[in-house]
Amino acid sequence: MRQYVTMLWPTLSTIRGHTLHVRLLAQLIANGRWGHAYLFAGPGGVGRRTVAQALLGRLACLQPASDHADPCGTCRSCAALNRNQHPDLTVLERDGQFIKIEQVREMTNRLRYDPVVGRIKAVIIDECDRLHEAAANALLKTLEEPPPATVFVLITAKPQALLDTIRSRCQMVRFGELSPVDVAALLQQGGVDPLVAQAASALAAGSLDQGKALADPAKIAVLDLVAELGLSLGARPAVEAAFWPERIGKALRSAKAVEVTADGDSSDNAEPLAATKGDFSRADLQWAVEALRAVLRDALLTCCAIDPSSLPHARHKPALLAMASRVDPARLAEVIDSLTELESSLVLNPNPKLAWTAAMTVAAQKLA
Repeated sequence: MRQYVTMLWPTLSTIRGHTLHVRLLAQLIANGRWGHAYLFAGPGGVGRRTVAQALLGRLACLQPASDHADPCGTCRSCAALNRNQHPDLTVLERDGQFIKIEQVREMTNRLRYDPVVGRIKAVIIDECDRLHEAAANALLKTLEEPPPATVFVLITAKPQALLDTIRSRCQMVRFGELSPVDVAALLQQGGVDPLVAQAASALAAGSLDQGKALADPAKIAVLDLVAELGLSLGARPAVEAAFWPERIGKALRSAKAVEVTADGDSSDNAEPLAATKGDFSRADLQWAVEALRAVLRDALLTCCAIDPSSLPHARHKPALLAMASRVDPARLAEVIDSLTELESSLVLNPNPKLAWTAAMTVAAQKLA
């Protein structure tokens, strides 16, 4: 039996989540019926590009087993991928706001030649919805008459922004969000503390990118503050809730300052930790409500005899147990429902901070 070598390059067997997609792609490979162009559509940070890399790496492999979805790991194509220096792989990313026609033309010229080290020529076009109009038209011509032994994977969160003619020439694969369990596991693989990974994954909205951002120590400190305040509802005077926005806003600004100091500039992925100066923003309030609802949901599960060690906010086990021992589960459920309503109302409320203060005061009174 052939022994497969562990690769640095992504492989289908190591993909976390997206089980049905991986199974479908593996079946297409096994049947030798893969297409020349795919459109990977779905939210960012869920692994679309990783799956694209795994697919193209397997198709480029010179010594694949027909019954195995992974490349051999030893041929010259696999070696080139592991060095991240594969001459047959082209990646297009936006240059500024758009992917420009010059980039597409350069790619097209490269595709005129036979593969150098692999079985195919592979193209990944990330954020393909950012194709400039002229670039999109140039790409369309290539997709209409694809060069031999070429496979394209277009990646986007906005498939509706593409030309209908481009979409129609690709096999669409729709990706959903990762589960919190998968996000936590992937964060741990990257060296994040398990309990921190659990907390970050609860608010990551199924995105590994957001999970990584939230797992930053400065931002975990903000989550911890929200958890501390939320789990104190009913145990402290209700009037204290009026001062929460200032406390959380200050923590958010500190987290943002750490990010800017580390990166030299603010990141495009700074949301939901958006506060940089001045008052607590509407977006920050909405995020704080979501974070608060998540920790109170864990408290409600603890009330229902769920071991808090298995919950996203396991780091706050003593506080979860303390709240569960003193509050009425029915009242806690009412508070969680009211926070859902509050999050929706913050979108249009002319005074979101006042709405937050009123809601927190009522919640504290209910749980007292």
